[in-house]
Amino acid sequence: MYWFPKNLCLLIVIGLVPLACTDLSDYDHDRVSDALSDSLLSVTESRHIEMNIIDDEVKTVTLFAPIAITYTKDRETETHLKDSVLVLVRDSLGTVHTRVSSMEARYIGNRSEFHFHDEVVVESDDQRTLYTDYLKWSHQSRSIETPDFVIVVTESDSITGYGLQGSDDLLEYTLFEVTGEFSLEQNPKD
Repeated sequence: MYWFPKNLCLLIVIGLVPLACTDLSDYDHDRVSDALSDSLLSVTESRHIEMNIIDDEVKTVTLFAPIAITYTKDRETETHLKDSVLVLVRDSLGTVHTRVSSMEARYIGNRSEFHFHDEVVVESDDQRTLYTDYLKWSHQSRSIETPDFVIVVTESDSITGYGLQGSDDLLEYTLFEVTGEFSLEQNPKD
């Protein structure tokens, strides 16, 4: 008789536990999810990636990188690209008009912005080349900028300086502090 009440009590407790644990309401579930997502940092590492950015059904950017590490927090993503990054920028017809290469880059998804670091080279299809150690490129505005030292080489000459702002195809740009020697062509007066 002594054995029976112990087992009965144990069975009653085991039977009541599932009844006490009910499903969360939709409101409670959303609150818990929000609280967890605010405090969670998600990290994903990928190898040998090819990423495409598509605007209005046209591939406008293609990116290649051996290593990509994506950090997600508070619904914002930032991808660190390493070990020789190549970005191909395309016009509205899909033709490559600019190539950007660097040793490392960061892509900030919510701003559609690239930050290139270390041995940055920008080559346009108009035979213009830019060299620098850091470059910020905005995909939305199609603009580039850097506060660092730059060299811009064209078919006919080159120019060096500090600080550059311009278009991603290198057709228009401003150097803020020109350095070195250069000559200006003058048109002969009639």
